[in-house]
Amino acid sequence: MSLAPPRHAVPAQRAAQAPKPRRRRRSVGAKIMGGFGEILITLGVLGLLFVVWELWWTGIEAESDRQESLEEFYSSAPELPVTEQSTEGGTEDGPNPQDFEVCYTLPDGTEIGCAEHMRAATGPEDIMGITYAPRLGESWAAPIRHGVAAEQIDRGGVGHYTATQWPDEPGNFALAGHRNTNASMLGNQDALQIGDPIYVVSNDGMYVYQVRERHVVLPHQTEVLNPVPSQSGVEPEVGVLTFTTCHPMYSNRERLIHHAEIVDFIPLGGEAPADLAHHDRIADMFWVPEEEA
Repeated sequence: MSLAPPRHAVPAQRAAQAPKPRRRRRSVGAKIMGGFGEILITLGVLGLLFVVWELWWTGIEAESDRQESLEEFYSSAPELPVTEQSTEGGTEDGPNPQDFEVCYTLPDGTEIGCAEHMRAATGPEDIMGITYAPRLGESWAAPIRHGVAAEQIDRGGVGHYTATQWPDEPGNFALAGHRNTNASMLGNQDALQIGDPIYVVSNDGMYVYQVRERHVVLPHQTEVLNPVPSQSGVEPEVGVLTFTTCHPMYSNRERLIHHAEIVDFIPLGGEAPADLAHHDRIADMFWVPEEEA
C-alpha cells in the first residue's frame, strides 16, 4: 500500500505560473473623455437640484409670503359698523353697505366705486388688494402688488402691469403671475371657464368680473394689454380684468390669456358673494350670512 504525501508536502515540480497581463495605459484622449463625462454627470446632478429648488423650494417660500401678505392686508382693513335687520323672529345682523364715491357707471346703470386705496398702494411692500377666482381652488387667493418684476410676482401673488388701467375706470386692469414656480399662483389658470367669476377685493370694496375670453398668444403680442384688448386706438367703455401667465405648462414659449369683464361693485359692508363666504377674512369687510360663514 502506498502512502499519500502529507498535505504540506511540496510537489517536485510546480506548474508554470501564467504571466500577469500588462495594464494598458489610458490614452490622453480617453482621459479627456472620461473627465468630460464626469463633468456632465456633475452638471446633470446640479441641474436636477436646481429644478428641485425652483419648483419646490421657491414654492414653499412664496406660499409663506402669500400667507403673510393675506394676514397683513386684512389686518389693515377698515372696521365696519354692524347694523341689525328686522326679521319675523326678531333681529339679525345684516348687510350695511357703506357710502362710496362713484367713478363711472356701466351701460346697465351699475355704479363702480373709486379705487382710491388701491391707487395709493403702489410701493414695493404695498398690497393693493386680493383677487379671488373660485374656479382655481377653494382656498385660492392671490395678493396683488403694483408691478410685474420678480420682487412683486415671486412672492406668492400676482402683479399689476403698471401701464394698464385700474378697476375704477374703463380699460384693462391686467395682472400677471407664475404658472410653475413661486407658489404657481396661476398654475391652473387654464381651468377658468367662460362665465366664471373673478373678484378683486381692496379697501375700497369688491370689483366683480366675469370671464369672457380665453386665448393663447406669443410673448410679443402685447396688444392683449391694450385698454380694449387686442384693439388699438379704441376708447374703452367698460372695465376688463386680464390674467396672463406662461404657456404651456413648464414653458414660457407662449402666454395664456383670460379676459373678464366687470359686472358689479360691492361696497364695504355689502353682502359677499356666496362663493367667497367660506373665506374667513371676507367677513371682516363684507356681510356674510351665518348659514354661509
